[in-house]
Amino acid sequence: MKQRWILLVLFYLGLMGLGWLISGFVSQAIDMKAAAGQGGNMMWMMMTVCMIYMFASAIPFVPGAEIGLALIAVFGARVALLVYVCMICALSLSYLLGRLVPAAWLSRAFNSLRFRKAAALVEQMGTAAPGVFEAQLRAQVKNRVLLALLGYRYIALAVALNVPGNTVVGGGGGLALLAGMSRLFSPLWFILTLLIAVAPIPLTVFMMGYQP
Repeated sequence: MKQRWILLVLFYLGLMGLGWLISGFVSQAIDMKAAAGQGGNMMWMMMTVCMIYMFASAIPFVPGAEIGLALIAVFGARVALLVYVCMICALSLSYLLGRLVPAAWLSRAFNSLRFRKAAALVEQMGTAAPGVFEAQLRAQVKNRVLLALLGYRYIALAVALNVPGNTVVGGGGGLALLAGMSRLFSPLWFILTLLIAVAPIPLTVFMMGYQP
């Protein structure tokens, strides 16, 4: 039992370390492209680094919000809307990948770790319709805080996406991936939540016309 938890903690720390390593590479790429773009086609450079940013932000444990802020700091208001769109696309991609993960795979993973209750819950999730599964989940959950989070899960997701340091729980990419895997977030409402949750900083910077 103790060995299992040690392995899980080491795996979790490894994921966090990998995420920050990718973030460092992306930040270096942004700086290099920005420097190269000073004497060339700046628009092409912005598009390139934003594509790098989009795919990096879709990866769990990569601090996508921090990379987005670095992009805005380097390029200013002219890239703010592009950063906004790239983050929406990145988190939507993570969510889609989560939806595509078969419940049987998750169940086998939990069983291999001897998390029997979690494995049974995932099996139940895979066989029941989303509405039925949510009702069954509500019947099983007794904690009021968890019930509130379940009932206001879209608001909770929006808050989690904007909490500084959310990388410790997977970052934006990880949260979106889990949302997709849970089957509790409908695609339409998930996208609408993203459009609102990701908007404040990029749109504020764009309207203010910030220039580095």
